[in-house]
Amino acid sequence: MTTADRCGLALLAGLLVFPGAALAQTALPFDPLPAAFQTWLNKQRDWPNQQRLEFSALSQCLDQTARQSPYRMPVYTCLGGTVRKREAGKPSQICHVQRVSYFPTIQRKRLWTAQCRSAS
Repeated sequence: MTTADRCGLALLAGLLVFPGAALAQTALPFDPLPAAFQTWLNKQRDWPNQQRLEFSALSQCLDQTARQSPYRMPVYTCLGGTVRKREAGKPSQICHVQRVSYFPTIQRKRLWTAQCRSAS
């Protein structure tokens, strides 16, 4: 058996033991661009308390879906922008986005905000 044959068998054995290794990147339901993520988020209707959220000017985005780690879940995150929050029976608010993330392996999104003010 040649060295190339042994390497091929080792690779095949690794894929059998770790089948996810062949799929290094987790698929996103949007292009990994701030504008595409913003458009996708603005179409979502399953926010807590039936809130209606409208994102704008998302920035400082990081695509951490390609790196596989046993310590970190794949995520696409933006660390800047604004969000308008609307909830039935309450006045609208405009908040600074501290972080908005989408975790593709569990298909969940999460939002952290600060510095909210009443929207006129």
